[in-house]
Amino acid sequence: MKKIFICFMLIILNSFPAFCADINSIEREGLILRVQLNRLGSNGDPFEREEILQRIIDTCKGTEEGENAYWDLADLYLDGFPEEMRQEAREMLELCLKNYPNSKRVSMIKCRLIDLYDGNDKRRNELIAQVQNDNNLPAILRNSVK
Repeated sequence: MKKIFICFMLIILNSFPAFCADINSIEREGLILRVQLNRLGSNGDPFEREEILQRIIDTCKGTEEGENAYWDLADLYLDGFPEEMRQEAREMLELCLKNYPNSKRVSMIKCRLIDLYDGNDKRRNELIAQVQNDNNLPAILRNSVK
């Protein structure tokens, strides 16, 4: 029994560095893309910025960098193009909620979505109810959402 356990542990430990190397390569790729994005600056070509953010989302799934890219891409759709792209911003934030349901930004994303949906939209009303019923949020925030 001990031999089986030792063999099992050796297999796990030998595969662990490869797993860590893969995670590091994902993080490294995310950082490289983020540097490219920063070089463009906030006044850079919005289409080029959009492409880089989308590559971060695609490359860095499940990472904080990937999550941040959804938020940044929604910002870009609202402020970076000549005309506001509200539908695209909503889609990015909804995808962020779907792909990162335990994010520390969930409440912030929901509040932003509430602002992006029209007054009588069913989804907007759902989000309002969720925020108002979230006892983890301060009462002042829960009560401010209408």
